[in-house]
Amino acid sequence: MRQLFTILAALVCTLAIAQKKPNINKAKAAFDNGEIAEAKTIIDQAIDYEKTKDKAKTWYYRGMIYASIDTSSNDPDAMRIAIESYDKALELDPTQRSINEFVGTGIQNVDSQKQNYYGFYYNKAIANYNAEEFSGATDNFEKAYYIMPSDTNAILNAAYSASAAGNEERAIQNYEKCLEAGITDVVIYLRLYNYAVGEKNYDKAYGILEDARAIHPDNVDLMKYQINILIDQDKIDEAKGGIEEAIAKEPDNPDLHFSLGVIHEELEDLESARASYEKAIGIQSDHYNSNFNLGVMVFNECNALIKERSALSYKEDKKIAALSSQIDEKLKVALPYWQKLYSLRSDEQSILETLEYIYLSLKMNDEAEEITAKLETMKGG
Repeated sequence: MRQLFTILAALVCTLAIAQKKPNINKAKAAFDNGEIAEAKTIIDQAIDYEKTKDKAKTWYYRGMIYASIDTSSNDPDAMRIAIESYDKALELDPTQRSINEFVGTGIQNVDSQKQNYYGFYYNKAIANYNAEEFSGATDNFEKAYYIMPSDTNAILNAAYSASAAGNEERAIQNYEKCLEAGITDVVIYLRLYNYAVGEKNYDKAYGILEDARAIHPDNVDLMKYQINILIDQDKIDEAKGGIEEAIAKEPDNPDLHFSLGVIHEELEDLESARASYEKAIGIQSDHYNSNFNLGVMVFNECNALIKERSALSYKEDKKIAALSSQIDEKLKVALPYWQKLYSLRSDEQSILETLEYIYLSLKMNDEAEEITAKLETMKGG
């Protein structure tokens, strides 16, 4: 009986020790001394203990301890626990006042700890990438993004790294995360489009372009890619018919006439394309894409004549003179389109350079000088 009493007494003593209030100061001291296992034991008890489980500092130190475990071991759950803990600390103390009071105002808080944690993995990822260890770079960029999803550079670089590693599935996942994170660069859509085309999933590819055009309605290349998909699938008549039907309902919509022009141009029916673009301009004189395509069409015709002239011997002076006259006439036709484009986007370098060339070729020296001066200013000259 005495022996049984002794065992029960020992058990009660053990339970009393187990239920003893965890000391966050001791967890902090253990952590500061590098005694991570000891710090973990205390903090794991603290999040279940009634008087410490709702303290922001408890969760703050749990975040620090598990972040340290994550960066020094292969524990697969440590990062998740660290981030959940930091988030819980902010939930309990949005101003971080109690955390600052505990660790020292202006020294450390959740924000600074997460920034350091993020930097650890981001810098590892950069080192991996520079060493052409693209799989490792992908891992670490993804971890950096998980820690700080507000910095979209990490997920974008994760996508690029996965592409470089040849990991198509992972690249697609990360490019899709880029879109979810609000990155709307055309390049992201085109990467996803290319992957879909590579998989011969043309419906998906077309849908990606549709999404891209909703964000970038003035991007002509996106429309051309869509038309190319339809051509490759022998659906060009379907596309053309759909646009013509839409024009019948909205005859004064310049974008529809422009779209029809693009289809004609892709089918190498340049006269019909020209007519559609001119129709769009007739409706809206400052329709940028129609002016641009017409300007490019005439300029391309001019370049073909220049190439033909360059192939002639200097002795063929009559042919050279005739071609030079044709070139000048073409440039005169092209000039109004490029002047209109300049009035619409006067800071676009390619427009300025083309207009400068036309002015110089037509010996419109005063106008050319003005454009040249603007180009030099843009280039820092």
